[in-house]
Amino acid sequence: MNRTGYENLLQAVGICVSARIPALLWGDPGQGKTAAIESARTAGWHVETLIISHYEPSDFAGLPVLVDGRVDLAPPAWAVRLRDHAGPAIAFFDEFSTASPALQAAALRPLTHYEVGALQLPPTVSFLAAANPADVAAAGWELAAPTASRFVHLDWELPLEVYSEALVTGAWPTMPVYALPDDFDRHLLAQRVLVSGFLRARSSQLSSVPKAAVDRGRAFPTPRTWDYAARLVALARAVEASDAVVRLLVAGCVGGAAAHEFLAWAAAQDLPDSRAILEDPTGAWFTGARADHVYVTLQGVVGAATQAGTPQAWSAAVVACCTAADQAGVDPAVPAVRALLRTRPAGAALPPEVKVFASVLALAGLLPGAGSGPGTTGSGGTGTGRAARR
Repeated sequence: MNRTGYENLLQAVGICVSARIPALLWGDPGQGKTAAIESARTAGWHVETLIISHYEPSDFAGLPVLVDGRVDLAPPAWAVRLRDHAGPAIAFFDEFSTASPALQAAALRPLTHYEVGALQLPPTVSFLAAANPADVAAAGWELAAPTASRFVHLDWELPLEVYSEALVTGAWPTMPVYALPDDFDRHLLAQRVLVSGFLRARSSQLSSVPKAAVDRGRAFPTPRTWDYAARLVALARAVEASDAVVRLLVAGCVGGAAAHEFLAWAAAQDLPDSRAILEDPTGAWFTGARADHVYVTLQGVVGAATQAGTPQAWSAAVVACCTAADQAGVDPAVPAVRALLRTRPAGAALPPEVKVFASVLALAGLLPGAGSGPGTTGSGGTGTGRAARR
């Protein structure tokens, strides 16, 4: 790894911290993992570093105490400090792979529910962990698959170039941290649309738990880790991180093979702007488009209409689905129109063009009575219109 690779890794870790998604840094002892994480203090973050193997499961589940005749679970001091800190904070679980499986399992509750005993941690807390590979760790344990799937896995290395320079100058690279940008939701929608489209095309990649124990302790695809990937790439794009950082993040979530396939697929997409489609839903957006392209584009339209939250946007999205059905075929447009009909806002008119989906939606129970007559699909008709308003 060279200096650029190290800075990309630092930025990837900072993006995980900023998105409040737990990350696990894998690297040999003495590589500066702890110092890099604690550098967030220079940006005003509070950091609680715990050598996790020195603790007991009760330090995460809470210590039983008797209060007014009932047993309560008292939180440890580190959790109280995190709760009482007014700004952003990091709970850093160091030497994670040397903790016993029981202790690793106990640490999952703070990671997933932000609870330590009876204490609820604020959403401003981020979780990080560091581990040595089992072959170099003192009394190391392989991570169980349920534990591994709760982390983004990043391989850590301190390059000689960085070490030799910083050793002389004393200026060590620091981990960048970010506030969520104003346009984060737009980027998040775009990435969730891409993940949804990719998994429609590659359904076997939704969940794939490795057979080998050593591989189950690292990144692999699950619904949770795909959601991690979408959120992290959204923030990476929002802060204009490089493609190399994006690759680190996606591979850290779902593994190298699935990440390569997803990123190659996503790079081949050239999607029109969803808001432009809502403004002109009858335009030639889908002529000659592949089925997977149509599906992904319409998922973006559904998301944009949902964000807009108006009856007009909803109706325009339905018209766009009908346009896609006419220009590229009904099948790739069906999931989008089904999603829209399940989330129809009050007062939204059902466009008459939806009759192109009448038989499919009637079978799904979304348009009872559709197809029974020429007036059944209009907003003022006697069949579908009444059913949709009920």
